[in-house]
Amino acid sequence: MAFSAHLRLFVKARWLAIAISTLGVLVAQFMFQLCFHYKALYIIIGAILCYNIGFWLFLRDFDFHENQCCESREGMDGWRIGCRVAWMQIVADLVALFAMLHFSGGLENPLVIFFTLHMVMATILLELSGTIIVALIITALVFALGITEKIGILEHFHPDRIYGDFEALDSWLFVLGAPAIILVMNLCLTALTFFMMRAINERRDMILTLSLQLEDKNQKLISLDSRRKQTMAVVSHDLKSPIDAVNSYLIMMQEGFLGDFSEKQMEIIKKCYTRLKRLREFVSDVLDWQTIERGDVQEEMAPTQLLDILQEAFEEYVDTAAAKQVELNLSGDSAIPLVNADAKRMFQVFDNLISNAVKYTHRGGTVRVSAQIEKESLVFRIADSGIGMNEEEMSHLFEDFYRSPNVKGTFEGTGLGLTVVQRIIRAHHGKVWAESEPGKGTTFTVVIPIGRLSQPPRG
Repeated sequence: MAFSAHLRLFVKARWLAIAISTLGVLVAQFMFQLCFHYKALYIIIGAILCYNIGFWLFLRDFDFHENQCCESREGMDGWRIGCRVAWMQIVADLVALFAMLHFSGGLENPLVIFFTLHMVMATILLELSGTIIVALIITALVFALGITEKIGILEHFHPDRIYGDFEALDSWLFVLGAPAIILVMNLCLTALTFFMMRAINERRDMILTLSLQLEDKNQKLISLDSRRKQTMAVVSHDLKSPIDAVNSYLIMMQEGFLGDFSEKQMEIIKKCYTRLKRLREFVSDVLDWQTIERGDVQEEMAPTQLLDILQEAFEEYVDTAAAKQVELNLSGDSAIPLVNADAKRMFQVFDNLISNAVKYTHRGGTVRVSAQIEKESLVFRIADSGIGMNEEEMSHLFEDFYRSPNVKGTFEGTGLGLTVVQRIIRAHHGKVWAESEPGKGTTFTVVIPIGRLSQPPRG
């Protein structure tokens, strides 16, 4: 716990002490009718209340600069002020406790043991030298309380309804023995608390050191990751133009605009075109990934009919699914309203999910796409009867560049598609998740809140 927190805890404990003291005085006055100086006791309680309000107001707003290095000027100044406040609280309480004990029985009052509580606070808040000084002050006050009342310098208020005619102050053994016992208790408690607090502080310092080291490493990793992403974005952007140029040359070769090629040459050209197409897709995914991370999706938001976008993405794969003999179905609620969305990015979401569903579904399988309204949200589901995923694969599903081991050698991909999908959906304040079982297929669910900007469906 921070030093300022201990100071504030001391103030909170004093509120409780004020309440208990007031109740105790009222009980002594009206229930037990003890012969104490009640006017003085109420004045003392009022004084404690006033200075505790002062401490509370000061500590409420004061900044001790505990988040700064101990060697810094602000940190040292804050620590010194905190020590002064701690001393003021302890001394004020000791004086108030001495006065209350004097007017309520002196050493005969068992609450004299409360001096010990301030030893605990001194051990927590002060250095060892300060704790020893507080122990000496407490010892002096307890001895003074007994001796001054014994020799008549201070009036002794004897609780006769409790002790009757027995007067403990008649015995010097009590007058000197009781403070001596309290002194021994304070010394033992001081030593015990000191060693406990030292062990706690050592652990705290060790944890703080490790925390700073981890924070430093984390900042370095963040900086490294930022540079990595920036480098990837620059490289990807610079690759895009030459890839497009080479791609156009290969198309011209395949179309015969550059002359005739042998069958073997055409086969190599087609392979080059296929590989280049995959590289182009990877570059596009990286650029999309970077764009979405920058938050550019929000700039393109406009009222959009997502059912039309879904229909457009669906039709892109009708022929592909038919070629694989995969049954492709679409069902949608005609009452779906317009929502605030980025049409281009949402097409990218549906295109990616439907593409994956068709890609990972074996010949003769089924892919079902649906759209409906559920609880003030638009819910889109893309369900396939394909290869499915196990729990381990599902746990990494939306990680950057992750590709499941059982698809790497069989299906092409960059490992960024689903990452981009998830970030687009989050930019639309929605959710996306998957449910899957190996060999039984996968269902992706996309939920987009309709929100206040929704509009009625077109007539």
